[in-house]
This record gives sequence, C-alpha cells and structure tokens, in this order.
Amino acid sequence: MVQQNYSADVVIIGAGIAGLWLHNRLNQRGFHALLLENQSIGNAQTLSSQGIIHGGAKYALNGILSKATQAIGDMPARWQACLAGQGDVDLTGANVLADHQLMWSKDQLSSKMLSFFASKALASRMQPVAKTARPNLFQHPDFKGALYQLDEPVLDIPSVLHCLAKPYRERILHTPADWPVTWQQQGNTVQSMQLGDDISIHAQHFVLTAGEGTEALLQSLHLTKPAMQRRPLQMALCKAKDPAQPLPAIYAHSLGSGSKPIATITSHADHEGNIVWYIGGNLAENSVGKPLTQLSREAEALLADIMPWYRLPELQWTSHTVNRAEPKQSNLSRPDTAFVESRGNVHIAWPTKLALAPDLADRVIAQLTKQNIQAHTYDSKLNLSLANIGDSLWNSAFP
Repeated sequence: MVQQNYSADVVIIGAGIAGLWLHNRLNQRGFHALLLENQSIGNAQTLSSQGIIHGGAKYALNGILSKATQAIGDMPARWQACLAGQGDVDLTGANVLADHQLMWSKDQLSSKMLSFFASKALASRMQPVAKTARPNLFQHPDFKGALYQLDEPVLDIPSVLHCLAKPYRERILHTPADWPVTWQQQGNTVQSMQLGDDISIHAQHFVLTAGEGTEALLQSLHLTKPAMQRRPLQMALCKAKDPAQPLPAIYAHSLGSGSKPIATITSHADHEGNIVWYIGGNLAENSVGKPLTQLSREAEALLADIMPWYRLPELQWTSHTVNRAEPKQSNLSRPDTAFVESRGNVHIAWPTKLALAPDLADRVIAQLTKQNIQAHTYDSKLNLSLANIGDSLWNSAFP
C-alpha cells in the first residue's frame, strides 16, 4: 500500500482523562493536537475510577497535611469551575452524582481527630453534618457515630468523557491495537511515529498519556527512564438482587483508627436503574488476588461492621481488577503529584489521580511553551476511524 504521511503540532497517545483534558486545552489554544487511542476512550483506569474529585482530605487522616494533600487541594475548585462552564474545559453537560461526599465513623472520633478536622487547615473543606441534615441512611437512631461533609464532588465519568470528547471529536482517532508503533528519530528529537506499515505522523511534540500502555511505548522508544510501576486494586461491586429493595445511594468514606479510609463507597445506576455500590479504599487494596467468593464474603462482613444499624438486602457481588499505572516510587508508594518528564520532544505523563488531570495539562503545556511550540494549520486527514467511548463499568462488570 501507498505510505500515508500526516502532520500535527502535537500527537497525544492515550485517550484517558489525562489525554482528553490536554487535547482540549491544546486545541483551544489553536494548536493542531491529535489524540490516538488503540482501545476505547476512557478504557482501563479512567472508567475504573469512582469519579471522586479528591481535594486531599482523605490523605490527611493521620493529622498531617502531606505533600499529596497540598498538591491536590485546589482541584475540586478547578473542576467545579469547569462544571459551571467557567473553567479550563467545558463540563456543563457532565452528570454530578453528588456535590459532596461524607466521612463517617460508626463510633465517635477521637478528640485529636476532631481537633484536626476543625483546624484552620481543613475547616474550609469539611464540616460536621447536623442530625437534621443527615441522609436517610444516617438518620437511623442506632447510628451513634460521627458524620462529616467533605467538599469534594463525585461525577459520572462516562458523561465527563462525552463532554471532553465532543469539541474536537474529529481529532480523536482509533488505531488498531495490533498495529506496531515505531519511531523516526534524529538525535534526541522524534521526527515522526509510524503506525503499522502504512501511516506516518509527523509532529513537533509527542505526549504519552496511555497509563499502563505507556510502558510499552517507552520500550519502543528505547527509554528506560522514567520507569513505571503498577499498584493493583480489586474493587468490589454489589447491588440488590431484588431491584424493588435497592441499596441507598451514598458517597462516603468509612473511617477507622488508621490513616486511610476502611472503605470508600460510591453509588451508580446500572442500565436497569438498580443502584450499584462500588467499593474502594483499604478493602480494594487488601483484596488483590482473592477469589470472588472470599472477597464478597469479607466485603459483606465489612459492610455489616461499619454500618451495623443498616440491614443489607440480599446482594449480588462481582469484582473489578485494575492497575494504577504511575511513575516508579520507592517501595511502590503512591506518588504525591501529577507527573510529567520530558525526553527531548517526547513528554511522558501520568496524572496519578483523576482529579489531577487539570494540573497535568498545566505541566505539559508549560513544557511545550518552554520548547517554543508553534501553531500550524494542516489540511490532511488521517484515514482512521473515530475512537469510541467505552461502556460504563456498571453495565459490563456483572455476569
């Protein structure tokens, strides 16, 4: 076949939340940014997320405002501006599942933790919930614990993906997964990328936002640094077997005596309208490798322990395994911030958290500006189909 040659200002590889956010920002600025995806838009980590726009409070449960807490603290406000149509990208069409989350403990919190929550550091982010304002689940007279409202929204991620994909849809293309990627380089500069045998794309800059797929791209570029790590999770999902007795919708972290939530529960409607609880936190980290029978038994026991006043309906369980792909850290610890590292005109990027996508875009744009990127106009179009948005987990995870 005849070789097809195309050009763009920037080629972004990987249409998760990071690639989509950056793609919007660059095209808004007049650059011709092309986004390539060999699976579906949002595949893997993005559509596996709980949709929580973290502001860092859950990282401060040990009473210390860590670097991670400070790095992510401004993100809810930036996302809220986008939801209102006044931010970096237009998310006015996104579905907000909850304006805020809750933090609860089945017992009263220690005086030390209460003092920290009331301190100047966190007073603007979380407040105690008055008994009269509690959701129905926490109105039960047998609930004697503490309940706090956390100023962090929870979003329906498929709707967020539709918002981000819409403005420049014709520049989000699907590349077959079995097409090899090779690179033409001159010194430390990549001139173009070759897709299979037939397509060559020239660009000033290439940005890798492919999550777990970035590792293979780094290998194809013969780059050993930055190295990538995987931190696995096995998330639990449950819903009522009888839709007439559904689970209540909650968006909350269950607190114990440790520095991490015991469980983080978000609620999502499947295609039949039945509420699905999607459970992360310590449960997801400690369940990796466990068979579903064991995981569901332990998860149901945990729910009974952290909300003893609530009688669970008969539940259907499943699980979902996902790897968090991140820049390698010592002891596989969690990175504190969004990560961008440049190797010439190739920029390797991991947001590390869904909420940090705006920060990652800032960092990439700063690198491109530093390298004096120029905007051009291109008439040619790639002979590739548009990438499709992936299906929500709630419709695909249950057998």
